Amino acid sequence: MLSAQGIKPGSINMGRVLRQLRHRSGQSRLVTFHRVPIFGKDDYGVEGGTVVAQELLFPGLPALIRPAVTADYRMEQAGANIIGVSRVYTPNIQTIKGFPNFEQTTSNPDFNEIEGWDRFIDRQRNIFQAPTSGTTGWTSGTADTTFTTDGQQITATLGTDYDGTFYYTTSATNTFESDRLTFQIKASGASTIKLTNFKTYNGNSDRPGTGSAADYAITYTPAALSLPTGSNPDDSDTDSDWLTVDVPWVSGTVASGTSIYKDGARYEVTVASGDDFGYTKNFRDIEFEVSGTESGDTVMVRGIRFYKSISWHVHSLKELNDEFMTFNCVRTRGARDSRRRAY
Repeated sequence: MLSAQGIKPGSINMGRVLRQLRHRSGQSRLVTFHRVPIFGKDDYGVEGGTVVAQELLFPGLPALIRPAVTADYRMEQAGANIIGVSRVYTPNIQTIKGFPNFEQTTSNPDFNEIEGWDRFIDRQRNIFQAPTSGTTGWTSGTADTTFTTDGQQITATLGTDYDGTFYYTTSATNTFESDRLTFQIKASGASTIKLTNFKTYNGNSDRPGTGSAADYAITYTPAALSLPTGSNPDDSDTDSDWLTVDVPWVSGTVASGTSIYKDGARYEVTVASGDDFGYTKNFRDIEFEVSGTESGDTVMVRGIRFYKSISWHVHSLKELNDEFMTFNCVRTRGARDSRRRAY
C-alpha cells in the first residue's frame, strides 16, 4: 500500500496511511481528543473551584489503535470495573496541528501537544444511527422545512417559517448502552445561521413541541454557535466545512455541561433535562433548532450516532519522530451495562 502511494523508502506519510486504513479496515479511525479543565491553585498548591484553562474536546483526530487488552473485568473496592491497555499511533504533532481545532493560534493557544493523561475517546460500537440516507422520519417542527437527501446527508430547506425546529422521529429504540452522541452539521445561505440547541427525547409518546414531550427531553444549548457555510466538495469525515459535534450522553452531563469547538474557539454548552427524561428509556426523537436563517436557506446533517465509547488515557510516549507518534495508553474504567441497567 505504501509503494502505491509513491512514498519514499524510509519515510512514512502517517496521515495518508491512517486515512487509507480507515477506508479499508476498522483498525484506523477518527477519535475525539479530550483534556479535562485545569483548575487554579491557592498559595498552598491546593486546587480550587476556579477553571483557569477550559477543557479541550476536539473530534476528528486520525489514530491507529492496537489494544493489548480491550477489557479486563475487575472487582475493585468501589465495585465492578473494566480496565485495558493499548498502543495508539497518531501522525506527528506538526501534522496534527494542521487539523481543524488543533491549530495553535492566538485564538487557540491551549493545545501545545498531547500530554500524559489526555485521552483518546474511541468508538467501541454504534448503538443507534439516525438515518440520513432517506427522508422517512424527518419532520418539520416550528420551522417550515422540506427534506431531500443525496444518500449521505439530509438537507432541510427552510420555507416561510424559517427560524425554528425540525426533527427525526422513530419507533421506540433502545439507546441505553450509549454514552456519547455525535453528528456533523453545516448550512448554506445566510452567514448568521446558528445552532440554537439540539435535543433528544426518550420515553415520550407525544411528538416534539406537543403535549408533554418536553418533559422527556435532554437539551444541549451552545452559546451563540454559528454554523459553517462552506461548499468544499470534499465529502470526507474530516471536511472542515462540517461542524463535528461529539458530546457526552450519560448521567452527570446535566451538572457539568460540555463543549463544542469550532475553528479553535470553545462554545460552552449548557445541558438541561426534563423531569421525565431517563437514559434507560427508549429513544424516540432528535430535534435541531436553528435561528438567523432566511427563506431558502438550507441546513445539512449527517452521521447522527449514539455510541458506546472507550477512553484511552495517555500513560507514556513510546516513540516520537518526524513521521508519527506512538503512545502507551490505559483504560482506567468502564461500565458493565447489566449493572448499569439494574441499578
